[in-house]
Amino acid sequence: MRITLKNIGTTAALLGALFVFPAHAQKTVTVAGWGGESQEAVVKGLLGASRAMDIEVRQDRHGGLAGLKANVSSGRTTWDLVDMGFSRCEQAAAGGLLEKLDYKVIHAGGLNPDYVRPDYVGVFSFSYGIAYNTRKYAQPPTGWKDFWDVKRFPGKRALFNQGPYVLEAALMADGVAPADVYRILSTPAGVDRAFKKLEEIKPDVAVWWNSSGQAMQLIRDGEVDMIMLANGRAGALMDDGAKVGFSFDQALLEIECLMVPKGAPNAASAMQLINAALDPQAQARAAMIVEYGPTNLKAFDTGAITPARMAKLPTAPQHLSKQLLTSPEWYASAQGIAAMERFARFLQR
Repeated sequence: MRITLKNIGTTAALLGALFVFPAHAQKTVTVAGWGGESQEAVVKGLLGASRAMDIEVRQDRHGGLAGLKANVSSGRTTWDLVDMGFSRCEQAAAGGLLEKLDYKVIHAGGLNPDYVRPDYVGVFSFSYGIAYNTRKYAQPPTGWKDFWDVKRFPGKRALFNQGPYVLEAALMADGVAPADVYRILSTPAGVDRAFKKLEEIKPDVAVWWNSSGQAMQLIRDGEVDMIMLANGRAGALMDDGAKVGFSFDQALLEIECLMVPKGAPNAASAMQLINAALDPQAQARAAMIVEYGPTNLKAFDTGAITPARMAKLPTAPQHLSKQLLTSPEWYASAQGIAAMERFARFLQR
């Protein structure tokens, strides 16, 4: 097997320490991601399971949906694989920016059918749930109703300053069952209900955070007592000894997807790498490096994921049923887009 890695980012040293990549690969695939942990997880899955392939994997950063659109619209697509979240993948598909995936090459057995779409497929997962100060609360919060309940759980709050996840949390805090959230958000009255609930908590939100680093610092330093936070970020804090707990109850389960841009120069090799990334062993290996949950649940049967790590992964059997899977269709809909615009105005008031 001959795979080399040319990295544009900060993970080259880690990857080089764990793998030996002989040179002179005959094929090249350029993977564009967000950088950081998410891209590290994708690349680990891709490289670790590609040992029978003669492929050189290069990395780039895409800059979000606008970056993908610019790359494809240039008429000379330079990326072969792109990873983004569920909602952006759906928007990219709706915008005609993607190639159809070849499911004769890509074996999606073991994946929830909701993760498998004609133009993109879920490769790993993370969750936005409630992180809390364990010194402040003897009894941990068990859902968004507790987050909103400042009498039973007094203290400062922090929420994400973008609409995704926050509107869903507001409806669940108002008593809506997770299974009904997107049906209700698809109506004007349902969106109004979510914003009414946000008005209720707004005076107790000390910070509307705009980056994961800021969010981690807020809860680590005790500036807030309860915060919406990604499970991996909470796990990193706990690993560092911070007095922080995390609840998967009613967490928002987000799926990170792989997709092939329209006009990708090495689409066939990209399809092979997607298949490699979905292999249970590759998924398990990536989960042991970064606290993202496998989308191929057969990864949990490999024996490669320790019980301690499994307890921190959102798609682990003990957590999966507690969460709400985000809806890419709602975010890509006119109703979803309008709600996000309204949320931006809500924060400005």
